[in-house]
Amino acid sequence: MKRKLITFTIFILVLILAACNSDSVDNETTKADSDSDSEVRTIKVATGHTSKPLSWVDDDGEVTGYEPELIKELDKILEDYEFELIAVEDSAGETGLATGKYDMLAGGLGYTQEREEQYLIPEESNGRALIKIYVGEDSGIEGMEDLAGKKISPLSPAGATLKAVQDLEKENPEYKLEYELADVGIPIADRLKEIGNGKYDALFYPSSYGQIKIIEEQNLPVRATDPIKIIPTYFMIHKSEENEKLRDAVSEGIKELKDNGTLSELSIEFYDEDVFQYD
Repeated sequence: MKRKLITFTIFILVLILAACNSDSVDNETTKADSDSDSEVRTIKVATGHTSKPLSWVDDDGEVTGYEPELIKELDKILEDYEFELIAVEDSAGETGLATGKYDMLAGGLGYTQEREEQYLIPEESNGRALIKIYVGEDSGIEGMEDLAGKKISPLSPAGATLKAVQDLEKENPEYKLEYELADVGIPIADRLKEIGNGKYDALFYPSSYGQIKIIEEQNLPVRATDPIKIIPTYFMIHKSEENEKLRDAVSEGIKELKDNGTLSELSIEFYDEDVFQYD
């Protein structure tokens, strides 16, 4: 009888140990399942394919430029997200963002009330659009006050440049500027040549299209004034409740890259100047 009791006790102990091991295995399995549930979210980012140096597709088919390389840096520090760059036409990017085909849009975009209503916009800006006046090297023109009676290269009716000029005219009614509006569609290199050869006295244009390099490489007698307008640029994010977390993460990531100097380094690499020096 005593021997049976000992055998039964051992049997019970074996069952208890087996149950403990089973619980341990189940706990490990549950942890593994939990870990696998926390997947990294892929964010589709629409960006330009011909807007060098802001964003373009290089000879190897890779998307590069100031904004794409900035997004690649965000990819390194935002562990919950993986960013997929997709080069598209400008109009296709905005349409795709509105419909949710793309999660985010990069395109050197400034803040507007309309965009605020349509998209989610990070609190931190990703860059600066500097509206400058390109003039002849020895023209003596330093600002809008020197442009009375001068020949001004036609301004596009769309975009931030015309608005910047009109705002300054309203603030300074003594400026009497004469210019035409036209969808010029002329490459920036050719427009700078028109300043150099005297066809026009002044060209209003954002500085983020490689002008410094063009002027140097082609030895044009052209220089830029200090910015007449500094416009912060932002990434636009598809408006949804889920993307509110993405907006905040992108904003925090941009701030980190700004604070550690990465944005200034990228600006110098692609624009040949630190656009943040004007803050």
